Amino acid sequence: MTTSGRHRHAVQVVGPADAPAVLLLHPWWGITPAVHGWADTLAGAGRRVVIPDLYDGRTADTVEEAEALADALDREAAAGLIGRCADALAAEERPWAAMGFSLGAFLACPLAGRGAAGPQELVLFYGGQPPGGDDVRTRRVAFHLAPGDEYFPAEELTPALDAFTSAGAEVERYQYDGSGHWFAEEGTPGYDPEAADLARSRVLEQLRPA
Repeated sequence: MTTSGRHRHAVQVVGPADAPAVLLLHPWWGITPAVHGWADTLAGAGRRVVIPDLYDGRTADTVEEAEALADALDREAAAGLIGRCADALAAEERPWAAMGFSLGAFLACPLAGRGAAGPQELVLFYGGQPPGGDDVRTRRVAFHLAPGDEYFPAEELTPALDAFTSAGAEVERYQYDGSGHWFAEEGTPGYDPEAADLARSRVLEQLRPA
């Protein structure tokens, strides 16, 4: 396990200051080079990327380390930090998006239940949950999935799909045959370059500013 300094609940920002924002929520590995790579890709396409660090600079190198970090996460504090980031973006009074990987995708979904203070769009990689709340105004939700994913099985995926559909969101489901969990994160055991490239093109098509 590595530690890149002690910066209590730091928030990193990449991209043009006046660009429409993407709130990027990291996976259980922490803010890894793969997360930075995605942030740079989005920034290069004209987005400002806001990345809250839920692990205080810690990152994991193995599945066992990542699981330990996720298990030790103070979910209430993490939700509070994410909520503050969402509030700041909503205060700009312009549409913004949220994007998450696995743990980050799960934590991104409740943002959709914040009414006018929620994201216009969600991009979810192999994770998610029903949005909760009675005022879901998120209009587009894209799920990027691996078939037979043991970390995000159908009994978790189906309620999330149904809830967003019932709330009136346009729900897109992309399945990457032959891939597994973490396929979009370089440096992980499940990384699949071909699937990651295809996913990147789809994300950019969705999130590239008009």
